[in-house]
Amino acid sequence: MKMKNRKKLAMLRRPNTTPTALPGILNILAPTDFSDASRYGIRCAISLAVKLGSTVELLHVVEPRSWLSDLGSTGLFREDSAVVVSARAQLERLAKGEGKGAVAVTCSVSVRTGSPYHAITTAALERAADLIVIATHGHTGAQRILLGSTTERVVGYAPCPVLVVPSLTQLGRRGKKPWVRFRKILVPLDFSKLSEMALPWAGLLSERFGAEIVLLHVMERFPLDHILVREMTGDAFAPFTKTARTDLEQRARSLGKSTGTNVSALVRHGKPYERICQTAKSLGADLIVLSTHGHTGLKHVLLGSTAERVIRHSPCPVLAVRELRRKTR
Repeated sequence: MKMKNRKKLAMLRRPNTTPTALPGILNILAPTDFSDASRYGIRCAISLAVKLGSTVELLHVVEPRSWLSDLGSTGLFREDSAVVVSARAQLERLAKGEGKGAVAVTCSVSVRTGSPYHAITTAALERAADLIVIATHGHTGAQRILLGSTTERVVGYAPCPVLVVPSLTQLGRRGKKPWVRFRKILVPLDFSKLSEMALPWAGLLSERFGAEIVLLHVMERFPLDHILVREMTGDAFAPFTKTARTDLEQRARSLGKSTGTNVSALVRHGKPYERICQTAKSLGADLIVLSTHGHTGLKHVLLGSTAERVIRHSPCPVLAVRELRRKTR
């Protein structure tokens, strides 16, 4: 226990490496399966693009039925071709209807055939997308994500940040306009360099929307702490809580100075994903910005499976940042 405590204190006391360079969002990729939920995601993408001066490219992916049945059936290939033509026409109508002339909405990526998550991430790479905006369907496991588990895979493999937008039902906003209004942004940090990759994106959105940023560190107790009585663990945790709060406040001051926005700090105890979601709800946060590892299974999210669970249960949109890419245009 003492060795673990020393390591934790050492991490908290390392020099502040808060990044100050702000990223840019010039091109937004918005996948759709033509459902009401994904249409809401497109509207959010367009609203965000208006605020950021970005363009939006719409994308629909057709999964070939020939892959799922008879690969040798010419009829199925012809049917797939007809589906692609129909989807392209529907996508163009959607772009025209939702664009409303406020922002350039293009269909250059329009319709692709293949595995949805692979087609989306490939399109994002080829089109040099700065952001993917993808909507979820709802609460339950089988229905919670666009096209099954597509969103989780897109978050894990995307070459750029992914904004996951809950459905209107999840947000409790039936009938309200889907325009993006970020007034309070929650940024969970575990004091790793990876988690700090979320800070420039939170800073950018805070500047553009005039939003307040709240930095959050969740201290998860070791299994032994739950066995010991509260009196024995409370005093032991006090130094770590104090050090974490001091370090987090230092980062808040640095970020606030670089962005010119209001930045505060909170330290909470408990399971990270639960505390993150609870804090977002209690604060009335409009957005959670957090970092993920990407690609690999066991290490693909901040603090184990925290990001995946936050995305699944969050009361507000979640911006998942895997890495900052330097691109030449």
